[in-house]
Amino acid sequence: MLRAIVVLIICLGMTHAAYAKNAHILEEVDAIKLSDRSQAQRLLSKIQLDQLKPQELYLYRYLKAYLSTFDGDLDFTLDQYEALLQVLPDSVLRIRVLQSALGIASYRENWQQSFELAAELNSLLERHGTAETEAEAYQGLLVFYKNVGQLETAEIYIRRILEHPFANAEHKCFAKSKGVEIKLDKSTVTEAQIYEAIEQCKSTEQDYFISTNLITLVSYYISQNELSKARVAAKEAWSKVEPVNFVFLKSQFLATYAKLKYMLGNNQAAVSIARQVIALDKAEQYKASLIIAYELLAKLSAAQNDYQLAYTYVSAVNRLEDDFHNEQVVKSLALQQARFDLKNKETRITLLNKENKLLSTETRLVSEQIQSMIMALGLAVLTVIILLFWSYRTRRVQNKLKYLATTDALTQVANRGHFSEQANLLLSKAKINHLPVALIFFDLDHFKKINDSHGHQTGDWVLRKVVSMINECCHSNQHLLGRIGGEEFGILMTNTDINTARVFAERCREAISRIDPDVVGTALTVTASFGISDTQQVGYHLEQLFSASDLALYQAKKYGRDQVCTYSNHESNL
Repeated sequence: MLRAIVVLIICLGMTHAAYAKNAHILEEVDAIKLSDRSQAQRLLSKIQLDQLKPQELYLYRYLKAYLSTFDGDLDFTLDQYEALLQVLPDSVLRIRVLQSALGIASYRENWQQSFELAAELNSLLERHGTAETEAEAYQGLLVFYKNVGQLETAEIYIRRILEHPFANAEHKCFAKSKGVEIKLDKSTVTEAQIYEAIEQCKSTEQDYFISTNLITLVSYYISQNELSKARVAAKEAWSKVEPVNFVFLKSQFLATYAKLKYMLGNNQAAVSIARQVIALDKAEQYKASLIIAYELLAKLSAAQNDYQLAYTYVSAVNRLEDDFHNEQVVKSLALQQARFDLKNKETRITLLNKENKLLSTETRLVSEQIQSMIMALGLAVLTVIILLFWSYRTRRVQNKLKYLATTDALTQVANRGHFSEQANLLLSKAKINHLPVALIFFDLDHFKKINDSHGHQTGDWVLRKVVSMINECCHSNQHLLGRIGGEEFGILMTNTDINTARVFAERCREAISRIDPDVVGTALTVTASFGISDTQQVGYHLEQLFSASDLALYQAKKYGRDQVCTYSNHESNL
C-alpha cells in the first residue's frame, strides 16, 4: 500500500512537471516567434498536446498558425485563425487572434471578412480589452487601415502605439516600420526616418521588420536615383531577408533588386532576378512584386526585339493589373458598405432620439391638460374622479393580471397554459361538428448557439421576429399560436387536415428563413424545424396531438433540421 502511494506521488509530480514544462515552452515561443522563428518552431514541436490545459491548447494553436505565416500560404494561415476563433471564448488571447487574422485577411484583400474582424476586434476591446492588450490590438487595426487605403486612420494608430504607456520596444518597431512604408507611398519619407525605424527594430532583434525597413531604404534610394547607396543597402537587406525565409519578403526584395539592376544597366541580372520573383510566387499572392517583374521582363524583351515574348509579359501585367483593379473595386464597395451601415445605424439612433423627444413632449402636454381639467372641475367633482380612478385602476389591474397569466411576456402570444386551455375548447367544438384539427410544433434550429455567440438580446429579437413572421402567415379566426417553452412554439389550426397544415407550415418555414438579422447588426442564419399531426390520425385528445406532433418535430430535427415532417411521415420512417 505504501509503495502504491509513493508511485502515485511520483506520477503526480512527473505530470505536474510536464505541465509546467509545456507552459514554459509556450511562453518562450511566444516571446521569440518573430526574432527566432526556427527555434520557435523547434520548441513548439516538443509540446505534448495531451498534457495541455484548454487555455494552453488555444495558445498553442495560435502560435502554430502565427508561425505558418512565414511558409507563404496566407490562405491556410487565415483558415487556421478562423477555426480557432470558432471555439475561442472572449479573452485577451481572442483579441490577439483577431488582430493577427485581421492583418492576414486585409493583406489577402478579403475585405468583407476584414471589416467583420475589425468590427469584432473593436467591440471586444471595449468589453474585455486592457491597457496591456491595447497596443497589440492597435497593430491589427493599423495593418487593416493601411491595407484598405485609409492611410490617415492608419497613422492615427501609429501615434496611438508610439504614445501608449504599455507599448514595448517590439510594438514601437512595428509602428515605425509601418510608418515609413506609408510615408514611402506618399513620397514624404526621409532617410533619417528609415534609419530610425531600423535602429528601433535592431534593439529588439526583430529580423523581419529590419528586413522590411532595409527594403524600404533600397526603394527610397532608387526613388532618389542614388543607385550607389541603393546597391550597398541591397546587400545588407539580402543578408537579413534570406535567413528570415519568408516568401513575401523574398518576393518584395527581389522585385526591388531587379529594378535596381535594370537601372544600373545590368539587364541580364535584371532578367534573372525578375524570373526568380515569378518562380517564387506561383500562386500569385504578391501581385505588386509580380507586376514589377513582368514589366521589367517586357521592357527587356522588347529591347531585344523579342516582341512575341514581350507581348506575353505585357499580357501578364495587364491580367495582374486587372485583378488588382477588380480587388480595388471590391475594396471600395466593402468600404462604402461599411460606411453606409455605420451611417444607417447613426440615422436610426437619431430617429429614435427624435421619437423619444416627441413622446416626451406629448406626455408633458397630456399631463398639463389633465392638470387643467382637474383645476377646472374643482373640488365639487373630486370625489367622483377619485371613485372613477380607483374603478378604472382596478379594472386595469384585473386585465393586466389576466393578460400576464395567459400571455408570454417576450413574444406576446399565448403561454403554454393558456394555449392548452384554448386548444381543449377548440378541440371540443371541432369534435361535436366532426371537423379536422391540425397541430403544428416548430422549434428554432441551433438557438442556443445564437444566444451563446451573439447574446440573449439578439436571441430575444429573433424570437419576437419569428412570432411576427408567423402572425403574418396566420389568420386569427382560424389559428391559435402559443409559445410552448424556450424556442418551441405551437400552432393549432381548426377545420384543417394534415395536408393543408403541411402547406401552411412550409410557408412559415420559408418566412422564418428570410429573416434578416443584419437590421440589428448581427450576421447569422435563422431556420426552424416543424412537426405536424391532426385529429384524423390520433383523435381529439390534446395530449395525443402533443405527442404526435412532438415525434414529427423530433424526426425533422433528426434528419437535418430546417424542414417539415408529418406524423404519418414519422411513422413510415420508423
